[in-house]
Amino acid sequence: MTSIPIPEELQPAANEIADLPERVTRFIKAEISRRNLQKNRYGSDILRLVDKAFAEAENIKSAGFDLAEARAEMARLHSNITKP
Repeated sequence: MTSIPIPEELQPAANEIADLPERVTRFIKAEISRRNLQKNRYGSDILRLVDKAFAEAENIKSAGFDLAEARAEMARLHSNITKP
């Protein structure tokens, strides 16, 4: 089984959760079920497209993309288009 590291600052509080291993197991099972459902619902080409979009979004973020600035620009363009 894969060991999941718990950050040192969280370890004391985590040790107080008696059923932590069971909770983690339930979470992992739920995530596996969710992923399997997603795989069955969408074709592999769609999933590749989604993965590619997420990767491109990360590249844009790391290149200094400013969401607030983009929203302001979109609002400005919308305002220009919809002006009476």
